[in-house]
Amino acid sequence: MSYSPDVPPRHIARRNVSKPAWTVRRNSAPRPVAQLSSRVTRRFEVEWFDGTDIQDFSRVVPALPAFEEAFGAFAHGVLIQTDQGPVAIEDLLPGMMLETGDGEYTRLLWKGSIMLVPGAPTMSDTPQKLYRMMPDALGPGRPTQDQTFGPHARRLDRNPKARAIYGVTEALVPLRSLTDGMAVVEVTPATPVRIYHLMTETHSTIRANGVEVETYHPGPDLALSMSAEMMAVYMGFFPFLNDIRDFGRMTAARLNEGDLAAIA
Repeated sequence: MSYSPDVPPRHIARRNVSKPAWTVRRNSAPRPVAQLSSRVTRRFEVEWFDGTDIQDFSRVVPALPAFEEAFGAFAHGVLIQTDQGPVAIEDLLPGMMLETGDGEYTRLLWKGSIMLVPGAPTMSDTPQKLYRMMPDALGPGRPTQDQTFGPHARRLDRNPKARAIYGVTEALVPLRSLTDGMAVVEVTPATPVRIYHLMTETHSTIRANGVEVETYHPGPDLALSMSAEMMAVYMGFFPFLNDIRDFGRMTAARLNEGDLAAIA
């Protein structure tokens, strides 16, 4: 690819972070993932910034849920706010600066994508659906126009009840938890759709047409659920990282659907 960002990154994400990322609670031990010999595979497409230029590659490997989660938060066409204005996710290039939820900017280091194919076999418990958010679903201008997200998108939520129960003022929650058939509609695509995820210099929320959506982070439990063989395949998606700990700390706690039901 020919694009080379004009501004060098503040750092490439080979961060030695001693404190683990965290969630509010863990209701059960992680399930072991399937073995490498699985017949269910996907083609995973990766673009990443090496500090000077953009590199890219694709790999066909088992379609493990942990792998698919790293590639499935945004659907084709979602507008991401950058320092140059809104850009459709398919046109984003690693090295660009994205606007964070707090109005700062962070560098995009990595973009991954896969094809969501209706009816394709899957090893995931998460429905292979898209979630269409209507204009003003979260308030005026949030979003300004309908946007479609993938099955693994999480948004930033500031529910005051969460502080009383979990001791947090804000949390990352599955966007699919908003599904009500009106403001957020679950969609089964009729044809294959490309879905994406983005990783920035540090774990952040970014603005997707007025909605604060989480950038990619594996969370604290991935290493506990994956064999050394699988972990090597997984880390191969992120050539600029040396170790799972290099993802750094999470920007906020995560709540799952069960946690949300407790504060409804």
